[in-house]
Amino acid sequence: MVFTVTIFTSCYDRDIIDAKEFGHELPEIENLNYVKLEGAVRITWQIPANISPAFRRPLEVSIQKVENNIYREVIIVSGESTSRDIAVDPAKAYRFVVKLAGYLTEEAREAGKSDRVDSESLGLEVE
Repeated sequence: MVFTVTIFTSCYDRDIIDAKEFGHELPEIENLNYVKLEGAVRITWQIPANISPAFRRPLEVSIQKVENNIYREVIIVSGESTSRDIAVDPAKAYRFVVKLAGYLTEEAREAGKSDRVDSESLGLEVE
């Protein structure tokens, strides 16, 4: 029994234990809303004011279009715009998954980690 415990307690990856937290996060977009238009949906949002200077500006907004529970496309809105009109079929059900995305500055980048950071996603059910 002691032998088995010794084997399992001595087998671990020190890198995992020593790895520091990735300290760069983006807040969720704010005031996410939509309006139905003729053959389209206008999605609106606000970019939060509390964005870390570790991110290059302008930021992007990523919108995943889900049509009848099938992921159809990802729409990237650049330039820190605060709305996007997206064509829809009124006979189908839609869900949009929206998140803020940004890239770290050269000074903030960490070796071996991506410089792209996404916020938590927010969803919109369009009825």
